[in-house]
Amino acid sequence: MIMKKYFIIAIAALVASAACTKTEVSTLTPNQAISFQVANYVGRTRAGESLFPMDSTFKTSSWFHENATAAAQAFMDNETVKWQSTNSTWGTDRAYFWPKTGWINFFSWTGYPQPTSVTEGNVTYTNAVIATDSNPMVASAAYHYAKNENVYAGDDYKYNGTDVEGVPTLFHHLVSQVNVIVKFDASDISDTNYKWDLVIEADTLNYANAGSLAINFVDPAAKGQNWPLTSPAINWTRSASANVDLVGTDNLAEANKQTTTAGQVSAGKNLFTAISVLPQDLTATTGSAAKFSIKYTLTSYYNNVQHIKETVVLGGNDAIALTNFKYDNSGTPATLDAWNTNYRYTYILTIKPNKTVTFDPVVEQWVDEPNQPGYTYPNE
Repeated sequence: MIMKKYFIIAIAALVASAACTKTEVSTLTPNQAISFQVANYVGRTRAGESLFPMDSTFKTSSWFHENATAAAQAFMDNETVKWQSTNSTWGTDRAYFWPKTGWINFFSWTGYPQPTSVTEGNVTYTNAVIATDSNPMVASAAYHYAKNENVYAGDDYKYNGTDVEGVPTLFHHLVSQVNVIVKFDASDISDTNYKWDLVIEADTLNYANAGSLAINFVDPAAKGQNWPLTSPAINWTRSASANVDLVGTDNLAEANKQTTTAGQVSAGKNLFTAISVLPQDLTATTGSAAKFSIKYTLTSYYNNVQHIKETVVLGGNDAIALTNFKYDNSGTPATLDAWNTNYRYTYILTIKPNKTVTFDPVVEQWVDEPNQPGYTYPNE
């Protein structure tokens, strides 16, 4: 009887102890907020990559897969990602945490115009108008990521001593860039008494400025990034009747004239500086038949005295087809017949003096009159 009493007391004490003690079960995998690692990877220097501005933002959508057979679940929907100065990471204002199982596929984009559709594995632009300052970009898709990891194994990037790690997000330009430079070349002229003033009065670049693009990513079935657009490649399909005449305004003033002395080449003036253009076929038969028109005034001087002044117009039927510009690849001039995605092109229009005026003197031979006059004397 006494033993039973003590047994009851012991049980009561155990229950009292349990009521006052908090017991937790640890999974050894604490929750971790999702962050992104964009192309500035603070402190890094890699050839071919540049900084993603820390005052800019980008958009992302992602899908969660619990396992290989489970249906995809929307995880992030058009979320804005920006630099979070409080914890020195790229992330969303709302915290998202890595799931305990499965993986997430991420698709990110930035710039204008925005895509018309983003689904898992596809980013689409439909009849997008590319303005001269447009810079739409899409990142390589990040597939099968289950936790924050560095983009390149073994790398350790820091910002003010803080690790910066996250979903790898390497952006690609979806458009092309074009510069146009005009020079005056008098290098072949030996008479240094000559000089020329070149002033661009007007110029126009005609090309297609609207089109559609479908980026169809391929799931690598393993953790990694995918970028399906090979380069160089046009990729875009231009919209019908989408040609535009872009009028250059960068250097159309007398103050920007180029003065060139015989034996010299001018440094050149930018007419269209780093404008964004739709990637496209430039040929007349299958593409946009892109062309360049220009109106310029050329004044020549001899011993600093004006000789002649003339205005030249290369426009209309005399406009210069962009396929007439040649580039030198391995010593062989070739035609550039397309603007490709993520490529920058600098067109150089070189104006030269015409050939020196020379003469070709000849003396015309005497011509015998076929019916020679005659006279007979005496004339009886």
